[in-house]
Amino acid sequence: QQLYNTADSMIVGNFSGKDALAAVASSGNLIFMLTGFFMGVSLGAGVVISRYFGAKDYETLEAAIHTNIAFGAVCGVLLSILGVVLAPQILILMQTPQDVLPLSTTYLRLYFLGAFFSLMYNTCMCILNAVGDSRTPLYYLIFSSVVNVVFDLIFVGTFQMGVAGVAWATFLCQGIAAICAFITAFFRLRKIKT
Repeated sequence: QQLYNTADSMIVGNFSGKDALAAVASSGNLIFMLTGFFMGVSLGAGVVISRYFGAKDYETLEAAIHTNIAFGAVCGVLLSILGVVLAPQILILMQTPQDVLPLSTTYLRLYFLGAFFSLMYNTCMCILNAVGDSRTPLYYLIFSSVVNVVFDLIFVGTFQMGVAGVAWATFLCQGIAAICAFITAFFRLRKIKT
């Protein structure tokens, strides 16, 4: 998942210059921390889900999965709203240079819009891992990372969208991975129940 930010930095740096690179890179540590947080919360829930799956307690398993998805969705919405509103203050606290603060704010706000998708992807990934499928979410992540690079090149290289272009590319690709993982988790749960 860190590949999104790494690809964004490399591509925007090559096409849009050093200020755009600094704007995207200034969010790197925060994004790394958020990704770790998302994964930690999701992995904790995955332990509970795998326990019920192993015990063949499918009724409680279904309740645990629904609770995990609902918790992930609520946290994702709250994080997106708070991140969009507080992005400038967060960047100031991180001592982002004033000359790149507007570009950094644009990138971070759009990244936080996609935080909902990132959290939902991690939630569904851990559900799938808990029921024995670790490959499918990885394939979705690899696919979305490759598409992210393609979108970065199109949005920044062709349409000259700069920092906003890489942020929108990341937003779209996080959405693709989350939707694919959610659909797979939904059908996997239906298969388990039957």
